[in-house]
Amino acid sequence: MAARKRRGPKYPGVVLIKPNKARRSGWQARYKSPDTGKTKHETLPAELTTLEQREQWAVGKSRELVERRMELEKGAPRATGGKLAEAIKRYFSAHPQLRPRTVEAYEAATAKLSVWADGVGLRSADDLTRAKLMAFRETLIRQPKNSAVKGGKRGEQTPLRELRSPERVNSELRKVRTVLGYLVDADLFPRLTRDDLRRALKRLPVTHERIEYMRAPELQKLLEAALVHDAEMFAETRDEHVGARPVGSTARYEPIAPFVSFVLLTGCRLGEALALEWTQTDLDALDHEGRKVGEIHLTGAATKTHKARTVGLEVSPALRDMLTIMQKAARGKGSVFGLSRGTAEAAAKRLRADYGAPKSFTWQALRRTCGTYLTNAGGIFGAASAYRSAKQLGHSVQVAERHYTGLVRGIPASARTLEAAMQIEEVMGRVLSPAEQQEPVGRQLEKVSARL
Repeated sequence: MAARKRRGPKYPGVVLIKPNKARRSGWQARYKSPDTGKTKHETLPAELTTLEQREQWAVGKSRELVERRMELEKGAPRATGGKLAEAIKRYFSAHPQLRPRTVEAYEAATAKLSVWADGVGLRSADDLTRAKLMAFRETLIRQPKNSAVKGGKRGEQTPLRELRSPERVNSELRKVRTVLGYLVDADLFPRLTRDDLRRALKRLPVTHERIEYMRAPELQKLLEAALVHDAEMFAETRDEHVGARPVGSTARYEPIAPFVSFVLLTGCRLGEALALEWTQTDLDALDHEGRKVGEIHLTGAATKTHKARTVGLEVSPALRDMLTIMQKAARGKGSVFGLSRGTAEAAAKRLRADYGAPKSFTWQALRRTCGTYLTNAGGIFGAASAYRSAKQLGHSVQVAERHYTGLVRGIPASARTLEAAMQIEEVMGRVLSPAEQQEPVGRQLEKVSARL
């Protein structure tokens, strides 16, 4: 009689272990990890109460192990056993050249991923999959807006009923995708690919509205508010009380009108303007007709695009005059404005809240306004408006054509300068005039001279 054929196991490579009452453990599975070659023990889900259910689970696990071995044979990266938080830290240690604000923004976005992962019990980088990343994306989408607590501690916030904007969510998704993309290339996430990141962290659809810029009356109102702000004095300081200086001669705030004028008439980003040094200015630079018009050289380290560019001052003679006055007093050394980002942001908030500046005023709004007028004022750059304004602001010609062309109408063809196109010639004259309002420039130059 022929020997009976022995059947192989239903789930090769997986051994089911009965519960151990002494150790208070339930059903477990033992198998060898294809990635590390080490034996692993995994507790079966509690809902698997019958033998049939447990065997089905073991069959699925066995197939998963076979598929994983095949992936490794084809060159897939092996599981590292590393923690998710440690993997994320590697991105920042590998990019020491990132600007502090960039690091701050990326850390805030990836911190949300870490918090979410801890909440769902996902601590290993080996366990992050496309499906789990999609669950994280859904969490970001459902996250409500936060509002500062009135009368609360600094930084204290409370959630609102309203959800965050798609643009805000997309910004965080982009940052997380950038960090994880680098780490996927470093083989720290064996169960993720670049395609998984694209599919799991897909951007939300957004509506594209018309670019908002500040109109001539708003610009006049803003500069008026800045002049009033800079003329604000303390009633009496200690030095004034003891007679060391005249009463009412101490400025209450750092002057901001020159800085507002500069950002508006150059279209520089806030960081670019704050980082500007006198060594980057050439106020005697000539135009193609040999006239002194001046120019500013922004280094690649200071620009958002990491590309150096030149900002010509021929579009605003008033701005060149203002910088000439400031440069003489500062002797061409050090920072042009001597302001920090915090000081500039606080001043903008103060102008809106206390001095009547338009609510639409932000530093980014000034940049958009400059681009709008440069692109639409035919008397400044003529037929090359889109190209020249793009070069001035440091973005592509497509951006100028898509967002700025045809946005503002009615600019006189005779307007050859930005201050004329914006209708702020009169108020810019008061920013410059030593007889009427020289404090915004003068006080700042006194401080610069004293430091030197």
